[in-house]
Amino acid sequence: MRTPSAIHLCCFFLLTFTAAFAQSKEDTSRITRLNEITVTASAMPVELRKVASSVTVLKASDPEMKQVQTIDDALSYMPGVSVNRGRGLTTTGSHTTVTLRGTGAAGRTLILKDGIPLNDTYTGGVNQWNSLATNSIARVEVVRGPGSSIYGSNSMGGTINLVTENPTLKPTFGADLRYGSMNTLIAGIKGGKAFRNGFGVIAFAEYKRTDGYQYMADSLWKSYYRKPTQELLNVNGKLSYQLNERSKLEGIVDYYMERPASGTATIYKENSRTNNYLLRYSGHNQLFEYNLSAYYNRIDQETDAVRWNNSEAAFNTPYYNSRVPVQVFGFIGKVSRTIWHNRITLGTDIRSSKLDSRKYYDGKGNQDYSGNQHFLSFFINDDVTIGSRLDLNVGLRYDNWQNNNGKFHDNQSGTDISIHYDNASSGVFSPKAGLVWHLSDQLRLRTVYAMGFKAPAMYYMYNATPLGSSFRLGNPDLKPERMVYSIEAGVDYSLGKVLELSGTAYASRYKDFLDAVLIDPAKVPDYFDPGGLPVRQYINIGQVNLHGVEASLRYKITPQLTAIASYFYNRSKITRYETNTAYEGNEVDDNPRHQVNGGLAFAGSRIVDVSLWLRYTGSSFSDLENSKDKMIGAYTVADIRAARKIGKFTVYGTMLNLFDKQYFGSYTSPTSYYLAPGRAVNLGVSYLL
Repeated sequence: MRTPSAIHLCCFFLLTFTAAFAQSKEDTSRITRLNEITVTASAMPVELRKVASSVTVLKASDPEMKQVQTIDDALSYMPGVSVNRGRGLTTTGSHTTVTLRGTGAAGRTLILKDGIPLNDTYTGGVNQWNSLATNSIARVEVVRGPGSSIYGSNSMGGTINLVTENPTLKPTFGADLRYGSMNTLIAGIKGGKAFRNGFGVIAFAEYKRTDGYQYMADSLWKSYYRKPTQELLNVNGKLSYQLNERSKLEGIVDYYMERPASGTATIYKENSRTNNYLLRYSGHNQLFEYNLSAYYNRIDQETDAVRWNNSEAAFNTPYYNSRVPVQVFGFIGKVSRTIWHNRITLGTDIRSSKLDSRKYYDGKGNQDYSGNQHFLSFFINDDVTIGSRLDLNVGLRYDNWQNNNGKFHDNQSGTDISIHYDNASSGVFSPKAGLVWHLSDQLRLRTVYAMGFKAPAMYYMYNATPLGSSFRLGNPDLKPERMVYSIEAGVDYSLGKVLELSGTAYASRYKDFLDAVLIDPAKVPDYFDPGGLPVRQYINIGQVNLHGVEASLRYKITPQLTAIASYFYNRSKITRYETNTAYEGNEVDDNPRHQVNGGLAFAGSRIVDVSLWLRYTGSSFSDLENSKDKMIGAYTVADIRAARKIGKFTVYGTMLNLFDKQYFGSYTSPTSYYLAPGRAVNLGVSYLL
């Protein structure tokens, strides 16, 4: 598939706009998406039309959210969003990468669930991307560009907020069952109600199981390799109490269990459990709006690694056993007041995390590390209305970040080696300013200037372990990654409910970008054994520039037929690298230059609803060296979904990778890669009260 040029895209959007304008006879004053409320793009809820950032809101009723197996499935059709599940549904949460604006690592995108960060302090990414039942999501809000002025660390590429359903006076009940290729079974149920005495309750549960597939070519797949398996269970519950007309108390509990098994010559059997607890008090009085949230998250990951025994033709040679518990305590408080045309919000964000990794190598001994990470943050935000045409948003946040009590212990050599790392800390200011100019009710221009940062996670500072085809060496001297600036300019046009067009151009500069680079094995301390593997150490590289364009279209061709399209262009370049100038001029890894997504959704028919989706992803480098023989090639994938509603029941089917395209999900070397899933068919039935 040939990648369209910018001129072709401009012509396409112009012709679409002209056709829609000439064809539409609807009342263009009707409510559009820009009149909706966003809870993510500003410190307190605000109308989307007043937000300068590039924002996409997906509701549960939108075509992108229909029949998805995982929540991140729906995100892959948005401009600026890159989703990688290297082995489909068998990919564990820790290996699912969802990134915004080509920032590479998943930890540079902040993921929220009902406004609370899901990014852990172990790697900085979202370890359990599957930890919410897909039937619990009311909407997904994606804010592109740095959000550190509100949310602090991790929000460099952008912020994704997963907003769950609330109980309503009308009873909620739904059930879903589907089965398909690779012995995949997905079952879900939900139910709830709000009562007139102020109480409300809603709960969701979802179970998933799949047997996986052969993810390497026949020439590399040995007879004793096992296909990966995956088993998941989510239970999410929400209890609310309307204290009075102006205040509300709610509690949210999540339980998540994941049991994957994968490997080739070594089988890794994992057992991960997540428990999240949230208590929130929100409301308003004559002077203020307020929102107070206290939360506790705990993740327990256990792994048993067993190697293949050639002489006995069995996986019965113990390799190691590990357990990684991560605990996070947090509090977010916000108070807002409107003074004249200013809506001023003051807030504080306190977070404390504890990590204690224990790993026992059979017959050798232990290798353990632990540490704590703390944030103490304050922020101020002002949403200003200037006349009838201008909206201004300014914000500033200060984060004091510190890692302390970092320890490492190893006794595999017969000698106890104990290291106490120096404490690391820094203070970071993150400003943001955005302006929206409403040229008319249908057309607006916007621009944003912002800065962002990401604190180093403890895995990259203290851990040392084989990972894929290399040995990864931690670095306790890591500094926070900094977004020196991000500048963007965009335009949005809407024509009632018929047409929505959006385009944004941006440029960003980073310093102290974190990446894993090859180092001389002689520099590895004696108490580490790389096992003959090449060694990569996590370091802060000098300076990286990113720039790009993102565009989207949603056009209702007829009342039943909707066209959806998006285009994303992103270019990265390492402009300064102090320790190895050979990297200068290279591109950041896992960063395709072009992505084109689109779909046609036909809904409302008495016979069948059907949608066809296409995704094109351009080629990208899989390492910082930009090795030509380790490039991930471009690929195009098509999916089709069909559904028939029969009363309160819906019967549906999906065919993913319609043309059985073979492509790399991830790739590091000719003997270390994942082939993405081939064609997969799923059939299901759902019931909604």
